[in-house]
Amino acid sequence: MILFDANILVYAHAKDSPFHEIARHLRDQAVQGVIQACVSPQVLCEFFSVITDDRLAKHALTPAEAAKELETYWHASQFRKILPGETTMARLLRLLEQFPLKRGKIFDAFLVATMLDNGVRTIYTQNVKDFERYQELQVINPLTVAARPPS
Repeated sequence: MILFDANILVYAHAKDSPFHEIARHLRDQAVQGVIQACVSPQVLCEFFSVITDDRLAKHALTPAEAAKELETYWHASQFRKILPGETTMARLLRLLEQFPLKRGKIFDAFLVATMLDNGVRTIYTQNVKDFERYQELQVINPLTVAARPPS
């Protein structure tokens, strides 16, 4: 099971991104069941935040359009949904004891705690450095040249 980080979903959406084709291919593989993929509410909220921000998205969506995108992911049976559980906060607190995190890094740690509580150990993300400290995870940037599908 692989968690798709928000940046993978953003690139799959953004046709003007140099990473669009590979991200779209990965998303399509998940939809076809070739890749066992999952998303979390946090990832979908981050995706929404980017695609509605005209400072970040060249062709920003309206909130209503972006909400439809979220709904599509949330209702796609091929994407498993992982949720924070009863032990996620305790796991987060242990991570905070282990790592001296500041500011926005708390969100990455909370995502990791959610993943681990749901038995997910692999993440596809362009932000490899944000997750490298977590030894329990396999962190993969599928957007590298080596990962690109044949043309």
